[in-house]
Amino acid sequence: MNNVLICGAHSFVATGLSEKLKKEKILVEYFSRGKNRRVDDTIYGNYQEIDKNHFLNNEYTIVINFAVIKDGTTESNIAYIKSLIEFCKKHQVKKLIHFSSIMVYNYQLKEVNEHTPIETLEETAKRGYAEFKIAVDQYLLSIKDKLPFELVLVRPGYVLANNRPCPFIKRLPFGISIIKGNKNSKQPIVQRKDIHQALIKIIETEKNDSVYHLFPNNNMTKYTYAQQVTKGIILTMPKWLFKNIPQFIAKLGIISQSLYSRFEGMYIESHFSSKQTEDKLKIIFN
Repeated sequence: MNNVLICGAHSFVATGLSEKLKKEKILVEYFSRGKNRRVDDTIYGNYQEIDKNHFLNNEYTIVINFAVIKDGTTESNIAYIKSLIEFCKKHQVKKLIHFSSIMVYNYQLKEVNEHTPIETLEETAKRGYAEFKIAVDQYLLSIKDKLPFELVLVRPGYVLANNRPCPFIKRLPFGISIIKGNKNSKQPIVQRKDIHQALIKIIETEKNDSVYHLFPNNNMTKYTYAQQVTKGIILTMPKWLFKNIPQFIAKLGIISQSLYSRFEGMYIESHFSSKQTEDKLKIIFN
């Protein structure tokens, strides 16, 4: 029987996962940030010292890591993942499933599939959450072949559930909506329930692929998605105004490259593929 530890169990993406795992007869415990203690099946402590937390006294076959130190730095996030690796070694974990992001890819790529190399810290102008994800992935990929357990990197699109608003659609009065980008812009969207289904498949799979893409394999644009979920008039943001001009003034040094990268991120036109993931896990993302 699998015994699973979920790190970052209070995250939006993790919500509801434990109930589905328990239905599959999988034992579940949780780790969350706080003063060192255990409350029922939830253990609290410092993420960067998870390997030293004596309240984590069970053996775990699988660890699912949703956690990211959003108020931290690249260094603190790498320190956490190093501590988590040591924890997995000590507890003889067989599989570490780490939640990455499609934000680790360069915005200018024409094709993005499960084999596409990530952007490196040396190359990127991204800051904050995206930079943290790149830093951790870069570290994990550098040590992957030396690990005594299976490492699975999952890269979802933007996760929706219940009434969580779509990040690139701004609803205005009088039935008007505006999308952050133009008619060619893309940002894959995935439903949380589909992510949970994929995680159960990954847990059940003996030999996983190294990287999975969790989003529909339909290459949908933001504009097409907006047409499906909104009614009324849909407006777009001209690329020349919100990408080309910021790019020009960034080259002049008037704004930072990290600020420009936010504008650039609204106009991603990459062809995002999850075909290999759907084939391997025998799943269709909707």
